[in-house]
Amino acid sequence: MIELDEELPFEDGTRVEVVVIAATPKTKPRKGSPQAVLQLLAGTLTDEEAEAILKAAQECRRIDWELWGQKP
Repeated sequence: MIELDEELPFEDGTRVEVVVIAATPKTKPRKGSPQAVLQLLAGTLTDEEAEAILKAAQECRRIDWELWGQKP
């Protein structure tokens, strides 16, 4: 049995094709996190696109210590 998290815009009885990309973990990633975005886009990105998104997100999260005048 497949249970959906959100309602679909189809009338009851509409035939649909369901493709299972991967099992989702029991705990959901934080909304808007890189993991959540990649999970949403699963199956629509190439490996290179997914890696580029992950790399960009990780670089955005780095602290530029020079801006703070400190070093770790």
